Amino acid sequence: MILIADGGSTKTDWRLSDGIRIHSFISKGINPYFNTREQITRELNDSGMGDYKQMVSAIYFYGAGLAGDVVKDELKNCFHLFFNTKEIFIHDDMLAAARALFGDGSGIAGILGTGSNSCLYINGVIHDKVPALGYILGDEGSGAYLGKTFLNALHKRQFSNVLCNEIILNEGLTQDVILEKVYRQEQANRYLASLTQIMIQYIQHEAVKKLVVNAFENFIDINISKYIGYKDYEISFVGSIAFHFRHLLREVMESKNLITGKIIKAPINELLNYHLTKNNSN
Repeated sequence: MILIADGGSTKTDWRLSDGIRIHSFISKGINPYFNTREQITRELNDSGMGDYKQMVSAIYFYGAGLAGDVVKDELKNCFHLFFNTKEIFIHDDMLAAARALFGDGSGIAGILGTGSNSCLYINGVIHDKVPALGYILGDEGSGAYLGKTFLNALHKRQFSNVLCNEIILNEGLTQDVILEKVYRQEQANRYLASLTQIMIQYIQHEAVKKLVVNAFENFIDINISKYIGYKDYEISFVGSIAFHFRHLLREVMESKNLITGKIIKAPINELLNYHLTKNNSN
């Protein structure tokens, strides 16, 4: 049976399958930068995978922040000791998005979740990638980016007084609360991204809708437009922000005469189908 993982910073989705049976598991986020080998092993056990580890013949793990060989090797060692298989493949989340969206085909893949990213993917290979640079320097169109622009608009009077007062009163978004969450607590990017749930509640207001539209336009202008021939490729997206605001994302794409493909919330099921198909063809 093959084991597929889509690893995020807060949680990891797992699928174990032989092509007929599918077992699903969820663990906390797994990252060798922050987790020891003992912690990773405990997470794997707590997820329930310990009962199935003898069935695993190959592992395909996709996750954020897996650019260096040292990090990948550390993960491989952890998985090898736990599952006792040498067929372990570690990839980053950009390749996960591209494979989930296009298989071994071609197109431009975009990630719009807590952070954002993109790549030009041709015949199953990433050919070009504009760097994301994280939520402080980049991540246009992401949840963190939207949250940041939302708070800025809220307290710098870009919304009407009525709307500002309503949001601050109903959601408790006072300046004191915001500054505490952003500058004194950890993982400000997650907090900022969580504010998109509030934006969804107020999306009928033109000022809030305009923030989302502008964010998607910035993502396309600063990232997607840098790929040679980008208007000729199908452009598809994965991520919670792309999915929940998909009607606005499609409107922005149409306004720029771009070819919109799939918009999916998470890549795990498409990744499972991709690898099952590959295994069956070999």
